[in-house]
Amino acid sequence: MFSKLRGYIISHKIVSILIIVVVIFGGYFWYKNSQSGSTVTKYVIEKATDGTITSSVSGSGQTQVVTQVDVKPQVSEIVKSVSVKVGDHVNAGQLLVTLDSTNEQKSLTQAELSLKSSQLSLSKLQEPPTDVSLGQDQNALIQAQENLQTASTTLQNDYQVGLNTIGTTFVDFQNVMVELQSFAFGNDISKTQNDPDAYVSLMPNFLQSQVSPYKDRVYSSYNLALSAYTKNLSDYHSVSRFADESALDTLFTETYGTAQLINQAVTSVKSMLDFMVNNYPKYVGATSLPTITNTFQSNFGNYVNSTNNDISNVSSLIQNIKNDKTSINNYILSLNQASDTLSELLAGADPLDIQSSQLSIEQAQINVQNAQQQVDYCYIKAPISGIVSAVNAVVGDTVASPAVSIVGNSQVAEITLNEVDAAKVKVGDPATLTFDAITNLSLAGKVIEIDPVGTVSQGVVSYNVQISFTDSTNQVKPGMSVSAIIITNVHQNVISVPNSAIKTQGSISYVLAPSENVSDTLINESATNGITLSQTPKEVKVTLGLVNDSISEITSGLQVGDLFIVKSITTNGVATSATTKTTSATSNIRSFGGILGGSRGPGG
Repeated sequence: MFSKLRGYIISHKIVSILIIVVVIFGGYFWYKNSQSGSTVTKYVIEKATDGTITSSVSGSGQTQVVTQVDVKPQVSEIVKSVSVKVGDHVNAGQLLVTLDSTNEQKSLTQAELSLKSSQLSLSKLQEPPTDVSLGQDQNALIQAQENLQTASTTLQNDYQVGLNTIGTTFVDFQNVMVELQSFAFGNDISKTQNDPDAYVSLMPNFLQSQVSPYKDRVYSSYNLALSAYTKNLSDYHSVSRFADESALDTLFTETYGTAQLINQAVTSVKSMLDFMVNNYPKYVGATSLPTITNTFQSNFGNYVNSTNNDISNVSSLIQNIKNDKTSINNYILSLNQASDTLSELLAGADPLDIQSSQLSIEQAQINVQNAQQQVDYCYIKAPISGIVSAVNAVVGDTVASPAVSIVGNSQVAEITLNEVDAAKVKVGDPATLTFDAITNLSLAGKVIEIDPVGTVSQGVVSYNVQISFTDSTNQVKPGMSVSAIIITNVHQNVISVPNSAIKTQGSISYVLAPSENVSDTLINESATNGITLSQTPKEVKVTLGLVNDSISEITSGLQVGDLFIVKSITTNGVATSATTKTTSATSNIRSFGGILGGSRGPGG
């Protein structure tokens, strides 16, 4: 048959190739369509509720008869009283020794006060703003706005006053510059020399070298003052009263510099005249200085004073404007602060502040629990029933270890814990015991002793833990295998969610929550096969508290009644159509087979 099929393919190459191509493409499109069904995501939704969450560790071991238990103190304090003596019969839980708990009580009181303070801080954060605080913040905002407006008005007024001051200053400048020019290039002393040169010539030869530097300073300072004055005057005329603050600031600063240069020029003239008057020869027969010298000396003394006033006035207006701008900047900061304070008050407490306060409360609660435990440790009680064989505690002394020894014939469960779990367990923790040999028997117990030193085996550190229990059924025998679950922590009235609902991204934990309203009916329906949502779920950041193998405590992010997604269920939305396509593709393949088969002809 294979040879006939081969012969047919060889003799009908084109038909055979077409059939093969159709088969390949048909298979490809069948596979593609079977895989392209859209997926549908459904969600199981629950409401957050409050309840109790516990954390625990587990271990296994054997039961054994206790012949003696050494009751060791957990705190080191002075013994106040001893309630038993050697030979006394005691019951489990009976008080043996009382220690001085003064220090522990103080720590407990402080921890309780700290807890109340944290709770008050949280309440204060969460309470709405009072009318008084709201009014105070609103008034502060209004006052800041008024202060800013006043400072802005003062600045504009000071600019106008400054322009008036500059105008008056330039009038003074003009008068002084005229007199400077008249002295520097006038001929009041000699028709052939400028006045400074003429004064030098009047002096005896031996004094001319001393007066010449004064003359040089007159000319140099005048030239500097003239150059500054000329530019300054031009700038003054080009600036209007409506110029921007930057242009006015530049003009004021420039005018201040000009005033200093003009003052230096008149001071140099005054200094030269003073030198002439004080050093000109006064011997009998000597000629006197020209009478105009006294006039020059008096006038330039006045110009020194007037230009000093100009310097002071311009400096004051520059400083006033600087102070105004500083005040405006300060008032802007005050306005922004007042606005932010009012906005924060109206918006309520920052979620991060609330979260921080909640964490403080949790830490304070833990501190109270630890402090209470330290107080409880001051009351040493019998872990088992039996006969007191030794009492080492002495009233007035620091408690010895062991404080009391008890001989009994009761049983304990001794289990082994790794170092991580052992660190979580403490004496007094409750436990639940089950036994391999006794089905349906569960006994309550309590941790009575933890090995202070671990045992190392193949690099693994383990600790033996003894758990006392009472078997009223008398079914438990020494040496039986026992499993123990020790409760290490309990948080009551807290919000908890299944661990499957917790998502993490780096150090951030969050849950998914519906972005839309979901009725109670749909929530109940979701528990079976899930429900679809029209909107993409949102991420809700949460803070985790106590966590065990199945559930996690939520300390912030969710409130009682909030919806969250427990899990999502993804299904293929076109499974049925995919099956149909498979069937169709199979039928096509069969029809190709019919073509091949039909072509064999008689005798095929």
